[in-house]
Amino acid sequence: MLSEIPKEFKWYLKHCQSLRRIIQETQSSLNDINHVLQIGIFLGDICEQTFTDALEQLAVKIEREPLLLIFGQSCHAKALFVNILLGQNILPTASSQWRHVTIKYGPTKSIHLTLGNEIEIVENLKAHEGFWDCIPEEDLRRGDNESLLDHCPSLEVILKHNVLKENVKILIPPDCSPNELGEVLEKVMENILPVIVYAVSENQLSDLNIQEIRNLKTIYEIPFLFVSLADNCNLEAKISSMSTESLTESEKHVVESCNQASDIKLGCLRDQLIRLGYINSELDSDKTDELLSKKSFCLDCSLDNDFMSDKLINDKFNLFIRNILKSTVLKLAGCLSQIHSDYLRKFILCAFDMAREIQITPRRILYAQDIEYKLYKTLMKIACEQQEEITAIIQSTLQEIKSNVAEVLEEYSSTSSTQTSPKVVTMEIQQLVLKRLSTSVANRIVKSVGCLQESFTGTLKRCLESLERNCHELEGNLSASDAVKQIVSAAYNIELKTPTSFSVVHTFVDRLRALLNTFTSPWSSNSQVHCNLQWQLQVVTNMIDSLSASKLAKTISLQFQEHVKSSHESFQSAMRSLENQLSGQLEHTEEQRIAIRKRHAPRFARLALESTSLCDLVRWGMPKQIKEIGRGQYGVVSSCEPWGNINPCAFKSVVPPDDRHWNDLAMEFYYTRTILEHPRIVKLRGSVIDYSYGGGSSPAVLLIMERMIRDLYCGLRNGLSWQTRLRIAIDVIEGIRYLHSQGLVHRDIKLKNVLLDNEDRAKLTDFGFCIPEAMMSGSIVGTPVHMAPELLSGRYDSSVDVYAFGILFWYICAGQVKLPTHFDQFQNKEQLWNSVRKGIRPECLSYFNRACWNLMEQCWAAEPSDRPLLGYVQPQLEQIYKNAILESNQGKSIYHTKPILFYQYPEECPQHSYLDYREY
Repeated sequence: MLSEIPKEFKWYLKHCQSLRRIIQETQSSLNDINHVLQIGIFLGDICEQTFTDALEQLAVKIEREPLLLIFGQSCHAKALFVNILLGQNILPTASSQWRHVTIKYGPTKSIHLTLGNEIEIVENLKAHEGFWDCIPEEDLRRGDNESLLDHCPSLEVILKHNVLKENVKILIPPDCSPNELGEVLEKVMENILPVIVYAVSENQLSDLNIQEIRNLKTIYEIPFLFVSLADNCNLEAKISSMSTESLTESEKHVVESCNQASDIKLGCLRDQLIRLGYINSELDSDKTDELLSKKSFCLDCSLDNDFMSDKLINDKFNLFIRNILKSTVLKLAGCLSQIHSDYLRKFILCAFDMAREIQITPRRILYAQDIEYKLYKTLMKIACEQQEEITAIIQSTLQEIKSNVAEVLEEYSSTSSTQTSPKVVTMEIQQLVLKRLSTSVANRIVKSVGCLQESFTGTLKRCLESLERNCHELEGNLSASDAVKQIVSAAYNIELKTPTSFSVVHTFVDRLRALLNTFTSPWSSNSQVHCNLQWQLQVVTNMIDSLSASKLAKTISLQFQEHVKSSHESFQSAMRSLENQLSGQLEHTEEQRIAIRKRHAPRFARLALESTSLCDLVRWGMPKQIKEIGRGQYGVVSSCEPWGNINPCAFKSVVPPDDRHWNDLAMEFYYTRTILEHPRIVKLRGSVIDYSYGGGSSPAVLLIMERMIRDLYCGLRNGLSWQTRLRIAIDVIEGIRYLHSQGLVHRDIKLKNVLLDNEDRAKLTDFGFCIPEAMMSGSIVGTPVHMAPELLSGRYDSSVDVYAFGILFWYICAGQVKLPTHFDQFQNKEQLWNSVRKGIRPECLSYFNRACWNLMEQCWAAEPSDRPLLGYVQPQLEQIYKNAILESNQGKSIYHTKPILFYQYPEECPQHSYLDYREY
């Protein structure tokens, strides 16, 4: 019935309201994040702006108003369709030159002219002169002086009609040339979501019609509804595909067909549309994905049919409207869900980066301090131990200079002036001797410490730069990296271009100059002195004789030590300042990480759950329950009819009692849904939020997944062969390894979280406690019997899953679900935990073989570092499995199977509380 049209519009507006609410909450969350968190370093300003822009674009699209947009071959065709749709002759069928016409719902029938959507034009219309059923042609026709490209008035018709309820509007654009179509529609189609109908009253489309459809398809990339209103055209109602890319080729094909057989007409509209490439000849109407893509209907609405009473036509028409609105909601909800998922992924990566920064920064500080201290000690040791070597170098150099005085003076003569006074000549010769001396000493020092720059300063420099990168308070003060440079450059001047320019040598020269100035030269007098070669030789000889190699070496060594010590103290001071600033930053980073983990990430996860659930609800509908198959503290598991191409199918309905449980469930949903397909993991296929559950007071979340046969708890109670149990253990290890490869820790490995299919192959499920390592806060979660000792301390890693597997493997080897005797004696979980911390573990049963028992003991080791990697555990299990098969083939049996046939189906298995330590 056409009365379903308002329901479809109401359905669309309802979901748009939900999307609008989610977008508002998302924007509110983003505002809170911007005001509270300073995570631009991790998220990036560009990324944040991208999300904001995407949300704003979505908000604009959601505000679009849906309406029926009627096009046609002519005004006649449009009038025929509208009259049939409304069941009354509201539009004249023999007219043209229409203005824009809008038909909408109202309490009383009326008609008036408007300019745009808000301004009403006071004008006497023909319809105002008396009672009317059909709109007078004079009111409908636009005047000769009215231009569609200018401010052309529109005709607004208000009717009290059932089809128009729930804000259903019909917009009929004026007839115009195809070239003007885009500009004409732009003036009236702002913020509009069109449901396009193209009415055809002739047997075939004209060239002008084809051009108009092509332009429409360019403007609106959505499906069309082609409606045939011809008397002699009997079309079957078909859902077919739209393809505008082949228009030109189709037109050529039509022309060629006409040329080949001019006496054969193209026939009905449907054949022409197929030839033109607008629709496909075949389409399976049961395929939802095809219905939601760019597909078009070709609907027969002949004048000899009663459109209102023909159920087939009505169903097809309603289906077209439903698919248009449904696909629009899916696109909007899908985009919103993608925004939530991307932002949530950024949050988790941000938490990883923060956790890494928190862990690595103190280690970097300790490393920098350790390396600098080693450098300091090495330099001080060199300064002390090389004093004798420096003395020998000085003596050797002085002796060499003394034996080659002529060569030294020849070098001096080439650079000196003949008019220089004796005092100046004396100073210049002293400088030349000291230069040679310093060059020899400095070259030796450079060779001694050349390796230090490579072994110390390279990694130390990079480490300090990474620490100081975000410390703006250090500007203007001596940084630790600068202090390290001073240690090397002040002591050995590695960075200077030539050894002769070393600062140490300059200091050495100054000391020597002061020393030499105290000497009284025999040639110093008021009498005129001739600075000849003999005199110069005497100056050099006297100077060399006056120098003490041991004193010079001691002076150099002390200078080295003073500079190194001073620079070392400067480094320590800079590091204390740096450490204090970094400590404050790390505390702030930890606060932000906790805020992300406890508040912002769960809040976005809940929004992601809502948007994704809306997508699943729109696409597949609400799952229909068959029967309840299990019940626990946190939800009810039910089998259901096939949903989303999943068969057999089941869903877990969870009613979160408060926001904390909502957030936990949302994070579980996110982690579970983002896990890629793996044969050892139960894949979450979808989710739906049932807001009508409990009378609407407590919404229920339905988590849909493939249905398994039973869990491992029931499997062990019913009896499983030894080889089957080993195969299950290997499956569990493969599942845990895959989770760890995705950066996730399950934290609740136990019998009831291992599900079995009809071939007794295992899959992990229930990721309520599953979490990335960086998002872990040290919370105590899990089932007490399977909980590693360090879980109680709040500091743990993925090795807790190895411990839990060790306990699980005990049950697998035991072949039963009875609590280990060592654990059965405790009255509460506190006693159990205290005993586990002291080293109590399950007992070794008499039929355990040594390989299995050794593997268990390794897995449940008290120290996490002593537990084996899963890459080691799996080969061990596979070898035990191969031996079991070999022994079975040889007729031997180490393990006996103890079937306890009390339960047949998982729904008959007893239920246990998550907090009961006797839950296995």
